Amino acid sequence: MNRHFSDARYYFRRGFEHLYDGLTEETEPLRRRLMEMLGREEAEEAGPQTPRERVERGAREAATQGRQAVRKVRRRVR
Repeated sequence: MNRHFSDARYYFRRGFEHLYDGLTEETEPLRRRLMEMLGREEAEEAGPQTPRERVERGAREAATQGRQAVRKVRRRVR
């Protein structure tokens, strides 16, 4: 029974990932037009190119967010 739940969770997550990717792709022209109308230039995407670099960047961002959350909690406790 537990296997069925983990399988369902996997496919549910994958479905939402595909939904997010599809919506992002479909709304890209609208986003570009809006940015153009607002007079904002798009920054060149100098992001990581390889999956390894993406994972490393995600790990750094997660660590930063974790440290910020700990600071926030410590301030509240004081």
